[in-house]
Amino acid sequence: MVVGAHTGLTEKVFAYKPIDPPLQEIEPPKDRALFADPEKKALLSAATKVKHLTPYIGTELQGIQLSKLDEKQKDELALLIAERGVVFFRDQDLTLEGQHELTKHYGIQDRDPNQVDPRHVTILGRGGDIRSFEHTSSAFAEFHSDHSFEVNPPSYTMLRMVKTPEYGGDTIFASQTALFDKLSPTFQETFQGLHAVHSSEHVFINSVNGGATTFRLPVRREHPLVRTHPVTGAKALFYNPAFVIHIAELKGHEALHTLNFLRDHLHSADDLSVRWHWEAGSVAFWDNRVVAHRAIPGGYNTEEREGKRTAVYGEKPFFDPAAKVVEAVGVAGVAERAVVKQGLDGF
Repeated sequence: MVVGAHTGLTEKVFAYKPIDPPLQEIEPPKDRALFADPEKKALLSAATKVKHLTPYIGTELQGIQLSKLDEKQKDELALLIAERGVVFFRDQDLTLEGQHELTKHYGIQDRDPNQVDPRHVTILGRGGDIRSFEHTSSAFAEFHSDHSFEVNPPSYTMLRMVKTPEYGGDTIFASQTALFDKLSPTFQETFQGLHAVHSSEHVFINSVNGGATTFRLPVRREHPLVRTHPVTGAKALFYNPAFVIHIAELKGHEALHTLNFLRDHLHSADDLSVRWHWEAGSVAFWDNRVVAHRAIPGGYNTEEREGKRTAVYGEKPFFDPAAKVVEAVGVAGVAERAVVKQGLDGF
């Protein structure tokens, strides 16, 4: 018997017992971008070409092997990612073990609720029709930032493609910093006081009903609709159409219309996004805090697409209207960038 069939609340869902307890808030290590040389000389001088793909988001570094970066270059890469949203590489010799080791440099390994291997998520090809009924209200192929419903959503996130089809399976990355900047001052001021309600309930239900393993119970959590980046001090939308179901301070239809506007704003952001065509050995390294992304499904052999994704925990999202960027001399004379929050010590 199906209980509440229109919601997917089957007896299977009610009987499911997750393996892991809910995640508790942590304070992640200091962002590695804060240790970087602001000019990023060690990293950029090693590249044969630095190619900015759009004005607002996306840079490709050519002639660099991620497996060969030293600590200074890794920190400068974090800063470049924070500033440009996503950095791309091709023809990488990075192994799975090497990817795990590189990820460790940037913080504590994050784990997705459906992540079977504790160290990475395997990303497979997707077919289907994004316009069909069963996909229109789910996270299928929708813009999203990875599991924003957690208390510490991921920050630095890497996807390395193992195999790819000749065409199809591209990923689009959109700058939520630019999305905020393009709002009118009136909308910017209004949104800065709001909190989005992020939910993993539909993902949990679909996973259980589909026979997949999910390790934690679903959660609802409020995060600021506009967040402050802890490195750059920039304000960015923290909107996620795949997981945001409500605006806490608004009434039902007010929230509905606001979310519809935000989705249209995001989906019309061709000038604020970059589309990346994958090849085997390609890597995208992005800042999940300020970038939304979506995979383009269908039209290719999905068995030919496979990637490995790793990520680290970010800070609990915050909004600080008084945040500003300062530069000071840090350890060993390296210019250290930090966001100062009024009334608080540290960052």
